[in-house]
Amino acid sequence: MVCVVGNLAAEAAPAFGKALDHLSSGARPVVVDLEGATGMDKLGLSVLVQAFRRLRDHNCALIVVAPPPALRKVIDDSGVEDFMPICRTLEEAAALITVLNRRVPKGHDSLPRPSGPELS
Repeated sequence: MVCVVGNLAAEAAPAFGKALDHLSSGARPVVVDLEGATGMDKLGLSVLVQAFRRLRDHNCALIVVAPPPALRKVIDDSGVEDFMPICRTLEEAAALITVLNRRVPKGHDSLPRPSGPELS
């Protein structure tokens, strides 16, 4: 889990990205707790989306938890919620992880990738 405290802007985005990269190497969902975040710019949001895509490519999930109202507006305006799970609480995220883990076929350590039409 990564807990963000303060402003997730250009100054903090590289360290945030490195923390997410480190957690992306494991075959388990990554939870990003935004409860302590006070702001997020486009670069911070971009780092979050890039980490989500890397994890998805490895059949794993990134789950965002408890974005405060100002960050929730940034997330809503960007459309990120259309493809990335956003939970209100850590308990809600834990329940989602339990559901995702139940969907893992026996003998597999990673989460299934969502199915859908293949793009050419």
